[in-house]
Amino acid sequence: MKREALNTYLYEVVHGKQKGLGPMVLKAILYGLSLIYCALVSLSLALYRYKILSKECLPCKVISLGNITVGGTGKTPTAQALAALIRDAGYKVAILNRGYRAQSKDGIGIVSDGEKIHMTAEEAGDEAYLLAKNLPGVPVLIGKQRARTGRYAVQQFGVDVVILDDGYQHWRLHRDLDIVLVDATNTFGNKYVLPRGTLREPLRNLRRANAFLLTKVDQTDCAAKERLKRYLRQINPKAVITESVHNPKYLYRLDQWFNRGGSRPFSVPEIANKQLLNFSGIGNPKSFENTLVNMGGVCTATVRYPDHHVYTLDDMHHIMQQALKHKVDFIVTTEKDAVKIPPGFVRDVDWPVPMLILGIEVKMTVGSKELIEVIHNVVGKRETTPNTKVDRTIERSIN
Repeated sequence: MKREALNTYLYEVVHGKQKGLGPMVLKAILYGLSLIYCALVSLSLALYRYKILSKECLPCKVISLGNITVGGTGKTPTAQALAALIRDAGYKVAILNRGYRAQSKDGIGIVSDGEKIHMTAEEAGDEAYLLAKNLPGVPVLIGKQRARTGRYAVQQFGVDVVILDDGYQHWRLHRDLDIVLVDATNTFGNKYVLPRGTLREPLRNLRRANAFLLTKVDQTDCAAKERLKRYLRQINPKAVITESVHNPKYLYRLDQWFNRGGSRPFSVPEIANKQLLNFSGIGNPKSFENTLVNMGGVCTATVRYPDHHVYTLDDMHHIMQQALKHKVDFIVTTEKDAVKIPPGFVRDVDWPVPMLILGIEVKMTVGSKELIEVIHNVVGKRETTPNTKVDRTIERSIN
């Protein structure tokens, strides 16, 4: 909890929400550290560019899915959609995830072999576990050394393609395609690099990308979206720019979501005009809250936690008390949060207020055909003749 409190305070400082002499001095120190950080990033990239440091190559195609900011771009549902797209096109695909805050200390962690999940959310990290839960037929592996986990995926599972989840800054591994996600509702924060801001590297480094995927474009206005596109084209005129939206896919009761059975899920209209308490510990909670409003729900109360928050029974009791206090009809949270709810709370089905889990799917819209072509040019290179079946499957999966 101390770590989360510190992260929250620093976030408020760099975004000007903390006033006074102390925060001003701290911002100046953080700015100095960000200059050092930028210099180290530039040095590392130069060492790889001039081949002083060598990149490792895998015996399969590598697609990197990442971002240039910290958290909140919708990377997990996008990785899920991309993996399902490639799987359904007839290729063997695996996801390589770092396993953020995972408790497993092994060099390689097999979260899922495509048939069975072998690790808990606590062991694997919330993102990797959620990908494994939602992607039957797709192995999900965790490990800091992506080249090592990638080679293992090829040897053990015979994969044709690996998706490097959150891989834009993992320079030591060669990739065949770099897709960068940009959240249209919260583009580049305060445009400062860590630790003064939320950028992982300077914006000029977007020149390395092969494609940009703008997420949540339905939650911003057209003028802002077009300004973002013009800005990206100025930095990288060759990259494909595709838009996507996060559509609500289903609403399950908490116990149903864990078991993936029981009664039918709630349909979208059933929360229309209902009083909701929403809670989340994600990078961009406002986007989740906007989705509920767009579904017709009335967000009477909101409880926010820092990104990747691990819930305790005390947290859950606090949330339930707030729901009772505000007399809401439902409590709603995200899938990413659901995997971290204590099992003891899940087993207790006697909640005074029903808890629902919102499932999100990514739908690519404007520019999807261009991205289809880019993806097929990468994963289809092993084909010696045109594979029209693969083309049609990929196009149908995206559209």
